[in-house]
Amino acid sequence: MEVLQNKLISEELTLNSLEIRLKGTTLLLLEGYGAFFMCGALDCTVYKEREVVCGRALGVKTIYELYNAEIRDVSSYALTKGIVPGMKVYEAFKKIRKEV
Repeated sequence: MEVLQNKLISEELTLNSLEIRLKGTTLLLLEGYGAFFMCGALDCTVYKEREVVCGRALGVKTIYELYNAEIRDVSSYALTKGIVPGMKVYEAFKKIRKEV
């Protein structure tokens, strides 16, 4: 297992990135402004009773693919903040950043 932690700075966003390289797969996570988005390994329904803004994108292989990916699922709380499936991950972070 290899764990890589970095910063992703793009446009007006500064995000923390985490890659966990496992045999046969890589887990990807972007975090910032009180929210996080992950690869398909995230089960958003786990967060249905919590005030957590999170979502997942499918089919991504790199942090940059995740950043530009379409969000497939979001937590219930993310919906209350205007984060919806179909939105790009970077668009969601921009929206959340305005609220912080």
